[in-house]
Parts: sequence; structure tokens; C-alpha cells
Amino acid sequence: MAKAIMVQGTMSNSGKTFVTAGLCRVFKQDGYRVAPFKSQNMALNSYITKEGLEIGRAQAMQAEAAMIEPTHWMNPILLKPTSDMGSQVIVNGEVYDNLSAQEYYEKKNALAPEVMKAFNHLAEENDIIVIEGAGSPAEINLAENDIVNMGMAKMAGAPVILVADIDRGGVFASAYGTIKLLPKEDQDRFCGVVINKFRGDVEILKPGLKMLEELTDKPVLGVLPMEKIDVDDEDSLSDRLNQRTFTEGLDVAVIRLPHISNFTDFSVFELIDGVSLRYVTDKKELQDPDLILLPGTKNTMADMEWLIESGLEGVLLRAAGKGKRIIGICGGFQLLGKELHDPDYVEHGGSMRGLGLLDTSTVFQGGKTRTRIRGNIREEQNLYGLENRQVEGYEIHMGVTANLGGAVPMIELEDGRTDAYMTADGRIWGSYLHGIFDNEELLFGLVHDMMREKGIVPGEHHLSVAEYKEIQYNKLADLVRSHLDVEKIYDILGIERLPGKERASQCFDDTGRISDLNVTSEKGQAAQTSENAGASEKEEDAVGCGGRKDDVSKEGCVHIYCGDGKGKTTCVMGLTVRAAGAGKKVLLHQFLKGNDSSERKIIEGLSNVTVVPGPGMEKFTFRMNEEELQALHEQNDAMLERLFEKAKDYDMLVMDESVYAMSMGLLTEEKVLECLQNRPGHLEVVMSGRNPSETLIEQADYVSEICKRKHPFDRGLSSRVGIEK
Repeated sequence: MAKAIMVQGTMSNSGKTFVTAGLCRVFKQDGYRVAPFKSQNMALNSYITKEGLEIGRAQAMQAEAAMIEPTHWMNPILLKPTSDMGSQVIVNGEVYDNLSAQEYYEKKNALAPEVMKAFNHLAEENDIIVIEGAGSPAEINLAENDIVNMGMAKMAGAPVILVADIDRGGVFASAYGTIKLLPKEDQDRFCGVVINKFRGDVEILKPGLKMLEELTDKPVLGVLPMEKIDVDDEDSLSDRLNQRTFTEGLDVAVIRLPHISNFTDFSVFELIDGVSLRYVTDKKELQDPDLILLPGTKNTMADMEWLIESGLEGVLLRAAGKGKRIIGICGGFQLLGKELHDPDYVEHGGSMRGLGLLDTSTVFQGGKTRTRIRGNIREEQNLYGLENRQVEGYEIHMGVTANLGGAVPMIELEDGRTDAYMTADGRIWGSYLHGIFDNEELLFGLVHDMMREKGIVPGEHHLSVAEYKEIQYNKLADLVRSHLDVEKIYDILGIERLPGKERASQCFDDTGRISDLNVTSEKGQAAQTSENAGASEKEEDAVGCGGRKDDVSKEGCVHIYCGDGKGKTTCVMGLTVRAAGAGKKVLLHQFLKGNDSSERKIIEGLSNVTVVPGPGMEKFTFRMNEEELQALHEQNDAMLERLFEKAKDYDMLVMDESVYAMSMGLLTEEKVLECLQNRPGHLEVVMSGRNPSETLIEQADYVSEICKRKHPFDRGLSSRVGIEK
């Protein structure tokens, strides 16, 4: 069973989610199977797993940090507030009931077995579980039936780290008070305190930290500085929602509805140079944006009443009359229509008008639609020049929206349903697909269309969502390593930092695995110990490249270029040019890449180099479904056999990104190792990519690791032709 450690906070938004995600990435980098867990989450930001089950968005983010697929086991209870006094209760990813606070409180004990069922499932499949608490453990009025803070820690047998937010003041009082308000048994579970969101000179803080340790008898595990690291936030307490100022370029305004949900749908706009994203709660704040976004909501009709009462309805209608672009997602899509009907009191009850900007009607009904799905922009619409382009996302809604006759269908889903309707000019549209703006062709089609309209020259390149997320998770892990006592945390867990391994490097790649180049055996013995360091020189001389004891005339060696720094492909291509310049025949293939990279235009023209093109990459691997990934895996394995068969007539075989393909499970490592063992003795093999396994490293003669010290991606600079691609 997995070891467990829990992260609790002195208050909501103290940084529990942030620290939990950071620990998940650190443990993953250190070679452990790790999963996040939160027994009970109250949030309107939710996510649909591959199984079509609903969990809190925060746990999906933490699963990304741990580099695993999000599952419903990570968040067995999700509470989605529908009013000040009640919530929709989601258990194991499915709607359980709509309950008042008192009704739910009375049922909590009955749900405890479901919590432990989920936790035990994760514990059987992982080495470490990082549990996140909720709110504060010092809510002493709720302690009796607690299943999310100390109650969860007891059930899991987990030590607890307490995170305290210094930015809002009173950090010593909140940390001391949280610990001392609890009974002795619970106080003993605290293993340390983390001070979060610190600004200034830590030396000035140290006397207070020492006093806190003396008063609580708990060590301070570190002080995390206030640093901008962009990971998905949990709920409406997010600092993102306080962004209210337009800076430059395109002005994108999100209406901050009272029951706003899944506001992270729009975070991607913040990644684009020349786009300013802000949130609006008052009609005076709206001003004159280029794009207005209506987000999801847990109570569409109540939020429509708010739009009317606040005067924002009138402002939105005037903006539409002036030709402003308005887009609604999920509940925002429903708000754009003419009619809202709730005959069964699913959310609000009764009937009322919508904004009337789309000729649609929505009827709320009991069954919740929960699915991850793909579709195509209808060919006849050619929205932003994207006719018949594929989009994907996930649905979470309890309404059905129908065309009253005047709306234009926009997206045809793979199951035959129509999702999304728009006006004839395409300036107003809505969709049920959360994550639709993660489809980069659609996002940049929209943004570039707005830029051209405003006389702004669109930038040619951008940073992909996947790249950006990986950069942020690795920055978060670096922050945790730099400012927390990670060794102490491992001691608290009672496990070795890297069992049976010696850490040779602190370089981490973008996919999260530590690049450990001290090759060791299965039992953790170093490849060369003091006992064998004096091995016979004659025996060493008889070993050719690749570690094979055979004829030394077989000079072909194996090269690996790995690490998280820029330059792996650059090195490989440089070596290709060098070999070709020396008259060697080179065979080259690039895995997991399209056939349009800049280096190919030159390499393909070299007389001694033969490039074997791939099938092309129409989408990123993280957007592929299981069938597409399996097909790509089979293509790569077939390509591998083809390459080694063809390479018999060459001096060098270059397989760019083959190592990364193996680490992603898209190229069978056993087949690669077999091909290396059986290759012609003269053949030089060059491979690149992140995350070489220890077995692969053992087979190599050259292992060159490129460690990132600094990269412009970290400050948001996009990939550039001729430099990164």
C-alpha cells in the first residue's frame, strides 16, 4: 500500500492545492508512482474523466502534475453549490442528490466508506498518495463528522503538513491557532508548517519562525515565496477573478457570474501575446471590449436574474447591437438563448427569458450530460476559415438546448448531435464544450480574426497549451525543491528519496522524470564499485562500443542526447552534418514530429543523408484518444523495423525523439533494445529525447544530458522558426 501525506491549510486559498500539486510533481520526478486525493471538494470548477465521471478541476490539475490520467478515485465527493444553503452532491463521479448543508452533514458518515474505497484503490496502484484537505481543520463545529481534514488523516494514517498564507496577514496567529484549537491527538498528526506567499527578506522572518516552532513544537518545513506560477485554480477564490484592468492589444472581458463555474475555460487567452483578459462584475466595468465571454454557471436562471438586476443585461444587448463579439460556454451558452425552462425544478424552477441573442430555447431536465467528446466545425460555416476542423472538449450540463429556427448550427458532434449555435455573421455563438479554447486552431482563428479587424498584425507563433503547462509544473517543482525541506518530507513519509539509486543529477526534463545518469543495477549497486574498479584492462580493451565483448573492429557506438534543455535535436542534426561531411552514409527519421521542421529543408538536401519521412502529426499526442495512440504506437514499431533493415547499408542511423517516444509508451523499448543488440557491428546509432530508461542508458556508449538553466519559454516567449522549430 502507498505511503500517504496530507496537506491542510489554515484557511481556504492558503495554498493547499498549489503545494499538493508541487509535491506530486516532485515525487514523480524522483521516480515514484504518485496520485493526488481529496475526499470532499466544494467547487464549481469541475472536470470530466475519460470514463465520463465528474471530479474537481483541482484534482485533474494535480493528476497532470503527477503525469497520470485523472480518475474519479481522486475525488470521491464533489459538492457543487447551487445556492447559499445547498449543493448538488456528486459521489464517485455521478450525481447523488441535491442536499441542503444540514442534510449533507447528516449523511457524511454514510459516505465515509465510499471515501475509503476510493483511497484504497489509489493506494494499491501507487507508491505515494498526496491528500489535500479542505478549508481549515480548525472548524471545530464540524469536527465530529469530519471526513476531509483530520478525519481523513486518521482514516489514511497520514502525517499532516499545515500551509499558512502570510500574504493576508496574521500568519503566526493562524498557524498557532489552527494547531492549538485541535485535540492533542490531532495536534500530534502535524509534522510541520509551510509558510506560503511570502514577499521580502526571509532573514527578517526567521525569528518569528523560530518562535512558532517553539510554541507549537512543530518544525517549519520552509517558506515559499510569492511567485507567479500558472496552474489551474480550484474555485472562485482564485486570484485570476480579480483581474479587472485592460492593458493592451485585444480586450477580452469575462462576465463574472455569481455561480460561475469552469472559469479555467478562458485561462488560455492569458497565454497569447497581445491579449488582455479581465473579469467584470459591474456594468460600469464592461466598457468597450473586443470580446465578451459568458462562462459556465451552476444556476443559469438565477444568474440570468442577476444579469437583469445588475443592469448587465442591457449593456450586453447594446454591445451586441453594435456588433460586438459575444461567446457563451455551457451555462453562458444557455444564457444567450431566448427561453429558459425548468419545469422539474432541476436548478431554479419556472420559465424566464434569456438574453435573446441566439434563437434557441433551453429546457432543464434531471439527467446530467457528462462526456468527453469530439466534433467538427460544420463545413458550410467556415468559421474563422476552419471549415470541417475537429474540436474536442467535455460536457457537464443538465439542460438541452434546441434551435427555434433562426440559429445557425456550428459544430456536429461525433455522436450525431449538434453542439453550438451561432448567428449568421458568426459574431455571437455558444457551445456546451468546456475546454473548447484549448483547441488551438479555433483559439488562434478567433484571436487572429479579431486582431486583423482591429488593425493588429497577428504574431506568427505561439506556445502550445501542453508546453506551457509542463513548464509551469516544473517551475512549481523547482520552487518546492528550492524552498522546502524535501529530505525532511521524505523522512516523514518513511521512505528513501530514491530507493537503491544514487542521484547524480538535479536536471529534470519537461515530462517530469529525473535524469539519473548514475547507472545502477536492479539491486541498487553502482555499475562500477571499488571491488570491480580495477577490472582487467585487457578485458576492457576487448569490449567494443555498445558494451559487446566482440571484435574491436565493430566500431559502431550508441549515442543518447537527453535532458530538459534546448538542443537535443540541434546536437543530433549537427552530428548528422558532421558524419555526412566525413563521407558517411546517414539514415535519419524523426519520431513524434511532422515533416515540416526547419532543419529538414537543409538535411534532406545533403547528398550523404537519406531522410525517411513519417506519417505526419496532425495533432498533439495529448489530444489523441486511445485508439489513435495505439495506432501511432504500431506505426512507430513498424517504422523501427523498417529503419534497422534499411540501415544495414548505412554507416549511421539517426532516430530523433525516439527516446521520448519510448518514455511515452509510443515506441516499444524492448524492440529498440533488440534491434541495438542485433545491429551490424559497424552501425552508429544516434537517439534523442527525454527520459531514457536505465536499461537504455546501460546499452549506450555516449549519454549527453542537456540541462536547462534558463529558457525564454519560462517568460512566455513562443517557439520561433529557425530556433525552436
